[in-house]
Amino acid sequence: MAQLAPLKLEVPGEREFVEADRAKEFVALWTEQLTTHRQQVSDILGNDDNALADVVLCDSIRLSDKSFSDEAAEIVAAFLREPFMGGRSIASGILFAELDDMIAGRMTEMGLAVLQTICDAFVDAELVDVNLSDNAIGQQGIGACKTVLSMPSLERLSLCNNGLSEATMAEVADILTSDESGTGCTASKLTKIHFYNNMSGEGGCKEFARILEKSCNLTDIRFSSTRAGKAGSDIVASALDVALEEGRNANLEKLDLCDNNFGNKASQDALFRALGCTTCLTYLDLRDCDLEDDGVKKVCHALFESDSALEHLDLSGNGIERRGAKQIADYIRDSGGKLKVLCLDDNELTSKGVEKIAAAFHGSEDGHSIETLQLNCVLCGAIGARALIDAFGPDGKDLPNLKKICLDGNSFKEDIVGELEVAFDDRLAEMEENDSDGDADDDLSDDESDEEDEDEENGEVDALTDAMNKSLVV
Repeated sequence: MAQLAPLKLEVPGEREFVEADRAKEFVALWTEQLTTHRQQVSDILGNDDNALADVVLCDSIRLSDKSFSDEAAEIVAAFLREPFMGGRSIASGILFAELDDMIAGRMTEMGLAVLQTICDAFVDAELVDVNLSDNAIGQQGIGACKTVLSMPSLERLSLCNNGLSEATMAEVADILTSDESGTGCTASKLTKIHFYNNMSGEGGCKEFARILEKSCNLTDIRFSSTRAGKAGSDIVASALDVALEEGRNANLEKLDLCDNNFGNKASQDALFRALGCTTCLTYLDLRDCDLEDDGVKKVCHALFESDSALEHLDLSGNGIERRGAKQIADYIRDSGGKLKVLCLDDNELTSKGVEKIAAAFHGSEDGHSIETLQLNCVLCGAIGARALIDAFGPDGKDLPNLKKICLDGNSFKEDIVGELEVAFDDRLAEMEENDSDGDADDDLSDDESDEEDEDEENGEVDALTDAMNKSLVV
């Protein structure tokens, strides 16, 4: 028998402040959509009212990008709570709730009241995926979200750009690690957790470590731009190390630790061991993490050891120079052509480093999988540009999957820009910040030779092995 998928309810129109009358328009629209859908389901069920009473008419709702008044929020919440046409409530069937950016421009007390009204409407739901991002929860508001945060059914949670403080993160950790029902805490069931652009600092890192300590099934972790500092970043790296070493979160696929500070050897070693356990990782963002060449060497070595099929790697803004570029090139060469996106913006690679990376792509029999290559602001000049053109090959035969190459913020004379445009055509991104008055290669130095690079690498192999074998305690 044919079945109809449940509906997704959405608030129509552009971003706006929603008063009571506008909320009533939303409810009228939803009622019409649900009534039509209900009739279609009824026809399929042969007008069996008993069977129809248990049918989930809607399993997803998006209330994003609207700022609700108190009265408007209550109108929407009442609609969600109440039985619909003699059947179950709409809220009871919802699994996916996009509740981000609902209180913009509201005074704190009023905004949190709206947030609680909407969240409490889902008291009978079994939510699986909740996005509460872009709501100014700050230091006071996490209690307003407790109804949805404490659901045993919850698997995916996003709390980005919420202004979460150290104290608020402690409340979040308390809720997610509590096991009042005796069936396991929410943290142990999460597969996705996103914290981004908050202000929780070192203390927030300790609370995030508490969540990781209880986690078992995470496949998608984002903990970035939280003002962690070196000490906080050490805590996060150590917590990841322990969790993965113990076999928890073994199916981790996405890891975003952008804008943490892994400049300390202890955090680099912990990150090295953690990444070495990520056999399923496909996405890694370590942008602006203060890794420098030594840290990048450990990251690349760990990724190679893990043998994961990594598709996206971002190492931008890490102070990477020529020696680090060689480590990246070695990883590209040894990874078997799986990488699709490589971002290395805002490093000090110079043309010599770019040349090494280009050589790693060059000459693959089947062509490399790379689709996006970002080398903005890397002190690249003519030597690096021509190495990339050579790696691309005639008509792109050596990089047949390349869709976009970004080289802005470097220093190419006009003739080199012309060569790049001819070679890459519309794959080449705009170069508005190119310095065409000189060539970055004019400042190249031959002080550091390839042989010196090799000697230094050979001397560090034992240190890398030792780091993989040691443990770091939170």
